[in-house]
Amino acid sequence: MSIDLRGLGPQLRTLAAKQGTTTATLTRKALRLMFEGRRDLGVPSDVARTATGTGACVKVTLRLSAAHAASLAVGARAADMAQGAYVSALMDGIAPAPLPADHARAVEALVASTNQLAATSADLNAFMRLLGRVPAGQLEPYRAGVGSLAKVVREHLAAAARLIAELKASRRGRR
Repeated sequence: MSIDLRGLGPQLRTLAAKQGTTTATLTRKALRLMFEGRRDLGVPSDVARTATGTGACVKVTLRLSAAHAASLAVGARAADMAQGAYVSALMDGIAPAPLPADHARAVEALVASTNQLAATSADLNAFMRLLGRVPAGQLEPYRAGVGSLAKVVREHLAAAARLIAELKASRRGRR
């Protein structure tokens, strides 16, 4: 099994050298602790800080028992993460939670709702332009009400767009 540690290789080798062990042994220890449900992996905070701040990736090969490899694959798949990213998160002391079963459906529903709201916003803006052509003072209360509604819709669309981007980014970052 090969796992891309996404830049953690140098820190892993340094920590292994400091502990007088191999990178494979240290990685097995981290995985064993994770499988036992422990979060404290015994990694000095300066190494953890340095490791999380790097962007370069290196390839590291792990030799695991079949049971551990299967558990790693199941955990990474459930969290919708690549195995290397999953191991990196574990080494950072973070046990990634599985995505909810309806995550994709929730994202799709949010996108569909936002698309409908965007269409409504376009209709409201067209109506506002139409009201602007009518000089009658009697339409002023309607103009203000529709203008206020259009503003609320635009604000909601902006917030929903940020949320959709975050949801999509979290899925891309996990792969």
